[in-house]
Amino acid sequence: MGTPYPHRSRRARGRTRAGTRAAAAAAAVPLVVAGLTAAAGPASADPSLPEVVPQYFKEATAPVEYEDGYYVVQLAADPIATYDGGVSGLDATAPAEGGTIDFAADAVEEYAGFLADERADVIDEFDVDALTQYDTVLNGFGAHLTAAEAEELAASDEVLAVIPDVIYQPTGAIDATGFLDVSGKDGAWEEEFGSAKHAGEGVIVGVLDTGVWPENPALAPLSEPRPDQAEIDAKWNGECETGEDEDPAGNIECNNKLIGARWFDARGVSAASYASPRDSDGHGTHTATTAAGNYKTKVKIDGENLGTFSGIAPAARVAAYKVCWGGCSGLDLVAGIEAAVADGVDVINFSIGSTGTPEFVDSVSIAFFNAAAAGVFVAASAGNDGPTSTVDHQEPWVTTVAASSHDKTFRTEIEYGRTEVEAAGMVGEAEWKVRLAEDVALDGADPSAAATCNAGTLDAELVAGKAIVCVRGNLFSDNADYIASLGGKALIVVDQFERGPASVVTSQAVPVLHLSYEDGQDFSEWVGARANPKIEVEGSELEDKNAPVMADFSSNGPALAAGQNLLKPDITAPGMEVVAGVTPDNHAGNDFGTNQGTSMASPHVAGLAALLKSENPGWSPMAIKSAIMTTAYQEDQEGDPIQRAGADATPFDFGAGHADGAEMFDPGLVYESTPVEWIQYICGTPEAYKIQSNCDALGSIDPSQLNYPSITVAELTGVYEVTRTVTNASDKKSTYKAEITAPAGFEVEVDKSRFTLKAGESTTYTLTITRTDAAFGEWSFGDITWVETKGNRTEHEVRSPITVKPSQLAAADEVSLTGASGSEDLSGLSGFEGTLGASVSGLVASEVSTSTLTDPDSSTFPSDSPVESSHAVSYEFTTPADAALVRFATFEEEHPTGTDLDLFVYLKEGGELTLVGYSASGGSNETVTLPGGYTFVVFVDEWAGPSPLEASLHSWVVPGSDEGNLAVTPAEQPVTTGGAYELSVSWSGLEEGARYLGTLDYAADGEPIDATVVGIAT
Repeated sequence: MGTPYPHRSRRARGRTRAGTRAAAAAAAVPLVVAGLTAAAGPASADPSLPEVVPQYFKEATAPVEYEDGYYVVQLAADPIATYDGGVSGLDATAPAEGGTIDFAADAVEEYAGFLADERADVIDEFDVDALTQYDTVLNGFGAHLTAAEAEELAASDEVLAVIPDVIYQPTGAIDATGFLDVSGKDGAWEEEFGSAKHAGEGVIVGVLDTGVWPENPALAPLSEPRPDQAEIDAKWNGECETGEDEDPAGNIECNNKLIGARWFDARGVSAASYASPRDSDGHGTHTATTAAGNYKTKVKIDGENLGTFSGIAPAARVAAYKVCWGGCSGLDLVAGIEAAVADGVDVINFSIGSTGTPEFVDSVSIAFFNAAAAGVFVAASAGNDGPTSTVDHQEPWVTTVAASSHDKTFRTEIEYGRTEVEAAGMVGEAEWKVRLAEDVALDGADPSAAATCNAGTLDAELVAGKAIVCVRGNLFSDNADYIASLGGKALIVVDQFERGPASVVTSQAVPVLHLSYEDGQDFSEWVGARANPKIEVEGSELEDKNAPVMADFSSNGPALAAGQNLLKPDITAPGMEVVAGVTPDNHAGNDFGTNQGTSMASPHVAGLAALLKSENPGWSPMAIKSAIMTTAYQEDQEGDPIQRAGADATPFDFGAGHADGAEMFDPGLVYESTPVEWIQYICGTPEAYKIQSNCDALGSIDPSQLNYPSITVAELTGVYEVTRTVTNASDKKSTYKAEITAPAGFEVEVDKSRFTLKAGESTTYTLTITRTDAAFGEWSFGDITWVETKGNRTEHEVRSPITVKPSQLAAADEVSLTGASGSEDLSGLSGFEGTLGASVSGLVASEVSTSTLTDPDSSTFPSDSPVESSHAVSYEFTTPADAALVRFATFEEEHPTGTDLDLFVYLKEGGELTLVGYSASGGSNETVTLPGGYTFVVFVDEWAGPSPLEASLHSWVVPGSDEGNLAVTPAEQPVTTGGAYELSVSWSGLEEGARYLGTLDYAADGEPIDATVVGIAT
């Protein structure tokens, strides 16, 4: 999801608000993340096993350091989308379940006025210029702030969080409607709507992207009169911002298809594009027309007639929100989401993202949370960073879409020498002189950079008039633009790895052909061996191919957020060789072109959601998501498992499978979840601290227990029970029977193998997943399918993937004990059958270092360039490699009330300091735990408190040996899979008034597997 909330916001902790704003904040328990606050970050994790050391150091990140820049400032009261009442005199504005916000209601107008007054007070109080203001999906504003202003706002009682702006990126037909089973005689258009001309009526698709080219034929006006016009008029509150571009051609007009267009430029970068909603890139036009382009629009590319194109929901209306200007600012993204919901859209497509991270709650995520709570379905691209664990958009309230192929492709024959090779591409007949990029490089250019045609590496005189062979490493469009700028005739891209079949990219600045790795190696060798090579190219032809195949670039799971306990992506859809509308001014005059990416897959699902919403206006976004996921398929057209790079793909590649545009209309059962459950889900993740007040009020659930259409358990210790609730979405009484495919190495049982539900009725079932012989730490995949049959006919198959990874032990991470001597019983669960061994390391007393600190100024510690000051002191520790662990800590009780200390720990190597751990919570209970074998420099910073202050730092280097003052019994005991174990720890001979640390070390049949940190205060 991009940069997360800062680990610590410098604001008052534990303070209360006064006056009417306090009433807003203390209103009925909020059903939103409106109360999200960047409170204390968790202390550094305990990397108790040596092998985690390199990864720990690699992934350690600094806390927020405010600097001059752009920020989203979040205020306390709930936004309109989720305000459920509670402020005196102000009625609730959140829509009823299955409904949308009534923006014409007096309650909405009155509450919007209340929020506006709150924002105005804060803006005036701190004398900042608000660039954007939000009230629908987030209550707050965007602004450019100095570091001091950001610090001051973050410390205010009026502000919940000051969130640094994030720059996202767009994640970059053949008509795929047939492959998705929406077109054709038996497709959804005919079966559900009577014809394509009515498919998606009454629905508005909002597209947040690079803008729109309104003259594109796929966005031409719909025929009048429109049977859904009254329905559209009742919900549409938006407008068509024609623009302020100096060139009149940059401004736009809307029509009854493109009913709205707006643009957002909080950072003032519109000089990079039209100062209007007009699309100068093509990405936004492509995604908009893919989702909802007009039915059977004639397509001509590079002078060649290619038949017709249709969007997935051709009768739906489109509203375009230009939020990207090269990059996509978080300020503009939140403003765009806000506008889309306020305008009345039913579906949002968000083909924008960044690299997946272990955290998923940020300002954009919050905005989408509240959009979904208000009844708006959100489809988002999974990212183009595969095949690694980088899947983006890991929120459960968003439907995350991977990319795969469809069943049509254009292929072009290249004749070189006496050889012919098939390339992916759409070009006419041609004869070109051809050169390898590295052979036309500028003197002194880096050979590898020149080979991939990086800008500034090639000699224009040598490129002019030739087709250039580039090794794949940049965007196709970037390479094509560069070759065109040098006078080149064409671009031929060869893969540098085995990535699967070559794919088509068209309508770039020069013709583009794409060769697979194997064909590309032979071709490049031939070109490089000749002084003046020439090739002949035949005209492209449309061919059938087996599909789907996962795209090599599609980001995959496991999702890193929520402890990997939610399956992402959710679904896959066509994202390769997708023909849709583009912008003619940078696509060689063409209105259509082929692009690929999860950006292209996401609008297919947005279009499918629009069709479902049109047919089922009362369905919630989660019901729509469930219908798409549980009716998906996992095999290609030949009946074999969907492939990725020549191997069977897994749910980490495609989620529940490939979307089926016909089957989704009759899912049988759906899995619903609510905003309260989403909050409880967050509260069960490491990001709970961001919404701690909501967690205190609503509690938490294990992320695996969210009522989701997929089931994922990342650390299954022997036996685990998962509960789900299904609702009969059909209009008749139905009986279902469970069919289970257990993940390899597991047994799966369900407490009710059969149930009968009336229309709209729900039931809950529990799966018991038991490890048998699955390898520890390895993922395994299966499914549960609820099947309804009538005679010999299958009526419904409702499938949920099961994704599990077994763990050997469930033990406490840490226990805190007291007394110079004593004993304590501990228990846990075993994930294996055999002998559990237990031993101890330590105990050792802490060494205490004390310094006098003065003049705390409540400023952020400069963690990237740490220095001592009057309020910051440093200590250096060299630790042995055989240490069980190293810990640094400060304690609240040892310092005066109101003291706030922070710890920052650096790895020292060759005089360089690298931040590897920090703890910066409110107050002075701070802890950082690290492995031994390194030299650390620890800074203690007084952020607030008395002056002078005697600040005490405790440090422990726990040896990897028994010090004779801690014991555990039994040393060995037999355990069973899923069975409980019990241990007794005892300690004696400790000095009074000290703090001791050690570890309780576990082994499975003699092999170390885990540890519990034991802390004892005497």
